[in-house]
Amino acid sequence: MTTTMRTPTWTPPGAGTWICDRSHCAPAPTRLYRRIAGEHTEPVYRTVMERFGGAVGSIDLQFVNGALYRRVVPLIAPDRDTGRLPPAPLLWLVSRLHPAFRRRERIARRVLTEREFEADIAHWNAVERFEWIDANIALQAVDPDELDDGELADHLRQLAERLIAGWRRHHELHANDLGPIGDLLIHARRWSIDEVAVMSLLRGSSPATTAAARHGARIADALCGGGVDPAAVQTTAEIRSVPAAADALDEYLAEFGHRLVTDYDIEGLTLHELPAAVITLVRRSVRAVGEESPTETDVAALRAKADDPQLFDELLASARSAYGMRDDNGPLTWAWPAGLTRRAYLAAGRRLADRDRLAAADHVFELDIDELADVLDGSATPTADELIERAAHRRWEATLEAPDVLGAPVVEPDTSPLPPSIRRMMDIILATAQLLEPELVDEIGDPGPTTDALTGLGIGTDRYVGTARVVSDAAEAIDQIEPGDVLVTAWTSPSFNAVLSIAGAVVVQEGGLLCHAAVMARELGLPAVVGCRHAVATIRSGETVEVDPVTGTVRAVST
Repeated sequence: MTTTMRTPTWTPPGAGTWICDRSHCAPAPTRLYRRIAGEHTEPVYRTVMERFGGAVGSIDLQFVNGALYRRVVPLIAPDRDTGRLPPAPLLWLVSRLHPAFRRRERIARRVLTEREFEADIAHWNAVERFEWIDANIALQAVDPDELDDGELADHLRQLAERLIAGWRRHHELHANDLGPIGDLLIHARRWSIDEVAVMSLLRGSSPATTAAARHGARIADALCGGGVDPAAVQTTAEIRSVPAAADALDEYLAEFGHRLVTDYDIEGLTLHELPAAVITLVRRSVRAVGEESPTETDVAALRAKADDPQLFDELLASARSAYGMRDDNGPLTWAWPAGLTRRAYLAAGRRLADRDRLAAADHVFELDIDELADVLDGSATPTADELIERAAHRRWEATLEAPDVLGAPVVEPDTSPLPPSIRRMMDIILATAQLLEPELVDEIGDPGPTTDALTGLGIGTDRYVGTARVVSDAAEAIDQIEPGDVLVTAWTSPSFNAVLSIAGAVVVQEGGLLCHAAVMARELGLPAVVGCRHAVATIRSGETVEVDPVTGTVRAVST
């Protein structure tokens, strides 16, 4: 039996510039994740750009040798994209004469004037989030182990529809949750207001970020009422020994237990599979959660620097409401239905392996969801041997080092020739991209750290010295992190929330001022440095490090 183990060819998946995205999935994800991301991202963002008046056609995601790459798709002639920007005079002329640009300028002007995204945010907070919760609870009430093969196949097909709807809705909502934040940031830059200080004004505006911590506090309070020290619990059985704590735990798990927490892909673990994460959450609840929200004095100090104080207040209010929705929508539209899909996959894998239809139960993840439903309905393909091949090929892909860029080199965009409204909209898009990821242009060809300090973007005001724990994923973090340790990892997702609650500081390689680690650091009051290139390779687990968010540096210190 052979597998495709060869020197990989890193061919761009299309015209233009493709940037490796390491913060939204592990290398070599499942077929299901690849198909949904590859087929359903570009159409969503094409619609988003049309609706909001973006100066680009779309954003695309594709996989090459199991690595995720993203591309900004031009509005005109996307298949002839060379990655080079037209000369500024030509772009000025085309953007004012071409019908597509003229239409986008009208749309962008209306959206920015009427602030249409605010209605979407209000609808999410008042109505839509509860619809997603109800739909997820309905799917959660179905026990896959109690279904026969045909019923489980139908359940999987229902989950497939929900996953696609969730993926699409999650990315549609990005225009609403990232747009107002980007608009605040670009105005702050024009007014020469420090962007880190502006982002700090959003602290406390994301209740979903600390929702798990609040559940942990309720469990801890119940334990205290029952005479049990929350900081000393070692097992969930100890929690369940106190009836009120057991009830609080069940309430927490009913809402969070089936969400994916170690990856965005269905191979990631759910909270039900990580009892240590629950224990960590409860034990850390003896410590206060986060910092107080910014005061009016904090706001006034930055408002005074704005050329238009009233506009500053309007932009800040919109950004705060958007900030809360951003970390609320992903767990409800994707992580929860994806976790329920994982539960159904595991149930199918167990029964198919017991019948020797699979060589191993975890080979079920080599099947796309429609394939799995068909196998449960009696299909003889793919065979067990074919799935062995698929599994071996993915293991090989996971060993590869993906290039940062495929296709045309990264070029610094210049929005100045564009008409005013789509220029503002494009500046918002670029600003939010930088908030999520550090600028890549300066990183290409980066030979590595050249001083005794690593640098990135700092979150917080206080330096912190502690023991570094370098981990590859949330499961490893849960196993290794002790209260007060400095978490060092490539990137974080909601999977790290319980660990971040007990960490003393956090350092991540990937991400910008709006990445998950940055949001959590603000909400929990943790010193952090994000976008800290080479951190995982340079910092040694167990050594003492100083994290200085003011200077955005991390360095080893002698003890």
